[in-house]
Amino acid sequence: MPENGHYPVYSFPFKIFLSILIALITSKPRDFQKDAGDLSLRISPKPSLKNINQIPSNGPYLVTLNHYSRPGFMVIWAAIALSTALPQSPIWLMTGAWTDRKAGIDWLRTALTSAIFRRLAEIYGFVTMPPMPPVPEEAAERALSIRRLIGILRKNSNSVLCIAPEGMDFPGGQLGIPHPGTGKMILQMTNSLKRILPVGVYEESGRLVVNFGAPFLLEIPKDTVHLDMDIIIQVMRHIAVLLPEEMRGPYH
Repeated sequence: MPENGHYPVYSFPFKIFLSILIALITSKPRDFQKDAGDLSLRISPKPSLKNINQIPSNGPYLVTLNHYSRPGFMVIWAAIALSTALPQSPIWLMTGAWTDRKAGIDWLRTALTSAIFRRLAEIYGFVTMPPMPPVPEEAAERALSIRRLIGILRKNSNSVLCIAPEGMDFPGGQLGIPHPGTGKMILQMTNSLKRILPVGVYEESGRLVVNFGAPFLLEIPKDTVHLDMDIIIQVMRHIAVLLPEEMRGPYH
């Protein structure tokens, strides 16, 4: 947690913003890991990357992190700091729009960010997923996103994929319970990626912390009728132990 109410400083240089904007307009591909390296230099003080010896030297594997956020901090900074520690430029499963799922002016923000996020995914080689919480009318699009992702993973046997299973912010930066279906989605991903690398992201003593845990394989319970939730709890508990106790939510 921040020391004396102070948080790290995060700044996005206009030069990098302009170069990404040009890429969005021209559809020119970019290397997210390189951009993350440049942007991480704008985090002050420098992020603390803990237990980086746990990171596999090559893929394939799935990186799972908590969806940490607070007023003034967006989860993209967690993605930036984490990506700099990986052995290769990762694929990120990212939200397809920024929305509160509310009527009114929110529809405009949803429409604008949907277009921008789709272009960002194109230039970085990411995959977008309809935003949380799920709504029935986006079920087909969600299924299509998963099929597209699985296709990408099958073509590249060395992939490193990063996801935040919660898919949305929770009050106080605490861990929340991912939506139903998340466990089965992770199971599909591990058919190609095998190992899971858990990561806990938080701010402590005025510094952004990215804490890596030991890679693990899913344990699939036999004859379970709650496969989805069994996997969710298993994955989230591996993340929880990497966080301060007050952030672990229901996973103590």
